[in-house]
Amino acid sequence: MDMKKAFEQGLYGEIADNPEGVSSSEDRLMLGIALFKLGRKKQAMQVFNEIASEINTLAKVFYYMGSISRDLRDTEQAGIYLERYLQFYPDDDEAYDLMNEPEHDEGFVDVPTIPLARIYAQQGHYEQALGIYSRLLKETDTDAETRKEAHDVQDRYIIHTLETWLERLKK
Repeated sequence: MDMKKAFEQGLYGEIADNPEGVSSSEDRLMLGIALFKLGRKKQAMQVFNEIASEINTLAKVFYYMGSISRDLRDTEQAGIYLERYLQFYPDDDEAYDLMNEPEHDEGFVDVPTIPLARIYAQQGHYEQALGIYSRLLKETDTDAETRKEAHDVQDRYIIHTLETWLERLKK
């Protein structure tokens, strides 16, 4: 049975009575609608719940598309993707941070130094500071004090993230 053709012809009973012909998400949607139109609402709800669960899982794609768009310097498109993602995951602080992160300016010097990491950390730009510390720890022979500094900044970042999360919960 051609599910789409049967649906277009309004053969809802045929669709509902042959659920084994369902092979795609679109087919499941047509099955759910057919069940609904036939008044078999509990069965339709079961089908719709399965689809909704799948949609929630697949909506994560918008986060990654937003992240990639940011990396490609397309902040407008990144914002669109992240807004769509946040409709499904409104409590995701990382997505909010990514959406509100200032655009990287090519004109700034991008040389990782400990003083620059300290400045970023003092200003509350923990992600940038941690990025610098991470590069320094990978690329150079760093002392124990620098490693401790990096861990302290990481701890402050975690605390800041938790505080932000608690503030959003209060709202």
